Amino acid sequence: KGPLPALAIPASLHDSLMARLDRLAPVKEVAQLAAMLGRNFSHELLAAVSSIKDPELARALGQLIEAELLHQRGTPPSVIYDFKHALVQDVAYGSLLRSKRQHLHMRIGTVLETQFPDAVEAKPELLSHHFREAGLSPRAIPYALRAGDRAVLRYANAEARTHFLDALDMARGLSDPQASARVQIEATLKLASAGIDRGHFDADLARLDEAEHLAGAIGDRHALCH
Repeated sequence: KGPLPALAIPASLHDSLMARLDRLAPVKEVAQLAAMLGRNFSHELLAAVSSIKDPELARALGQLIEAELLHQRGTPPSVIYDFKHALVQDVAYGSLLRSKRQHLHMRIGTVLETQFPDAVEAKPELLSHHFREAGLSPRAIPYALRAGDRAVLRYANAEARTHFLDALDMARGLSDPQASARVQIEATLKLASAGIDRGHFDADLARLDEAEHLAGAIGDRHALCH
């Protein structure tokens, strides 16, 4: 779902990878933006979210490939790039300031939402991730719920629970008490529809009790009808 925690990378290896990126200072920004997109990403998406336009972007990618940080698959316009190692992606991502990361996550989520309808339909969890990391929970929650619904249809109940729990967690932080309660109720009922987790039976029952309490608090018992 995101980069590895910094402590997962030995300091010496982190410094070595960071030094390689720093030596590529003119194209470091492209590597950082690419790291935001994931272990692999399309040229089309990178070009859409980047402020650097072709042919400068193509030259920067060529340098990253030559430096053996990226690997290219396919030919234009259907080009896919892969980070040769997940640690390279993690170091590039971690070298961004938090405020910059949030801004880029918002931009990527918005570009996906407005220009890549296939991604919205097929991978709503991507939009949920980017909007959540951008600090935009109200925009992330609907995609987390949609991702959970899609997982249920595939009988991937463990994955569905993860998405519904993400939505529930974000809902608790919403500033509007009514909106927060309604999303918590919806996410909790969807969790129940995905199946009670035997390993967390008590927690699941507690959430259902909380959903009932919230429905009473907002005066809408019908919210419990899922």
